[in-house]
Amino acid sequence: MVVTDLIRAACVAFVATGYLLGILESWMLLVITLIISTAEAFRGPASTALTPKVLEERYYEYGMALNSSMSTLVQLLGLAFAGGIIAWIGSVGAIYVDMATFLLSAGIIALVRVKEKNLSKEKFDGKEYKETLRAGIVYVRQSPVLIWIISASLFLNAMLVPFNSLQAPLASDVLHRGAEVLSLLGITVTLGMLLGSAVYPMVQKRILSRSILALAGMGIFIFYVGIVICQPMYTSLWGTYLTLSVLSMIFGCTISIAISMISVQFMKWTEESYLARVGGIFNALSVAAMPVTSFLISAVVAFVDIKILFLAVGVIDFIGCIFMVRSKALKQMDEEEQSTVSYTGETE
Repeated sequence: MVVTDLIRAACVAFVATGYLLGILESWMLLVITLIISTAEAFRGPASTALTPKVLEERYYEYGMALNSSMSTLVQLLGLAFAGGIIAWIGSVGAIYVDMATFLLSAGIIALVRVKEKNLSKEKFDGKEYKETLRAGIVYVRQSPVLIWIISASLFLNAMLVPFNSLQAPLASDVLHRGAEVLSLLGITVTLGMLLGSAVYPMVQKRILSRSILALAGMGIFIFYVGIVICQPMYTSLWGTYLTLSVLSMIFGCTISIAISMISVQFMKWTEESYLARVGGIFNALSVAAMPVTSFLISAVVAFVDIKILFLAVGVIDFIGCIFMVRSKALKQMDEEEQSTVSYTGETE
C-alpha cells in the first residue's frame, strides 16, 4: 500500500510539473491514468487484507463505519476548500497538494506495525498466479453467502448508475432547473452517506441484515419514484430544493448503510487467508457493474423518457430487493447474527 501511494504521488507530481513546464501532452495523461488505475487495483485487495490485522472482528462495524464517515467528511471538506485552494495557489499548486495527500497516506500506513507471517520473496510465476486466482474463485463459488454479498454489491452499484450518469437531464427535464440543483444533489447525497455511515453501528445492533437491505431498497425506490411523482412540488424554487434535499438525503443514507453492511459481512464471512484474493474479485466485479450498467442506460435513454426510466429503475430496485431479501444466504447470515447475540448477549 505504501508503494502504490508513492507511485500515485509520483504520477500526480509528473502531471503538475509537466503542466508547469508546458510539456504535458494528452498521451502522457493517458499513460499516467493507466499507471494510477493499475496501482489502485493492487491497493484495494491489499487494504482489504490489512483490515483484520489491525482491527478485531467485533470492532468491524465501528471501524468500517468510522472509515466511511471520515472518507465522506474529507470529501466534503475537499469540495469546500477546492475553490479556495485553486484561487490561492493556482491549479498547479492544487495538484501538488493532491500529491502531498498521497505522500501523507504512505507515511501514515508506513507507521502501522503489522506482523505478517509466512512471507517470502518469490519471482512472479504466471502458473502459480492462475492457480491462486482459481482458488479464490472456487472459494467464492463454494460459499452461498459470499455469492450473495457480491451479487448485492453488484446490484447496489448498478442502482447508483442512473443517478450518477443522468444528473444533468434530471436537472433540466424533470426538475426544470439549472446547474445549482446538481450542486445541491451532490451535497445532500454526500451528507446522507455521512449520516448513514455514522448511524450504521447503532442500526446494526437493532435490526438484522435482512431488514437493512429492505430499508436500502425502500430508500432507493423512494428516491427514483419520488423524484418523478413529486412533480407538482417543482413549481417553486424552495419546493424543488426541499423535495430534492429530502429525497437525496434518504437515498444517500440508506445506500451508505447497505454498503457498510455488505462490507462488514464480507469481512466476517471471508477467511483471512483468502481476503486479498476474494477482495480482488469482489472489487473487480463491483467496479465492472458500473460501466456495463452505464452502457445499458445510455442505450435505453435514447428511446425512453427519463421520467419513465427513473420509474422503471425504482420498480427494478423493488423487485430485485424482494429476491435478495428472500435469499437463503441472507437467512443464514441473520441466523448467524442471532446466534452470536444470544450467545454473547451483544452483537459481536
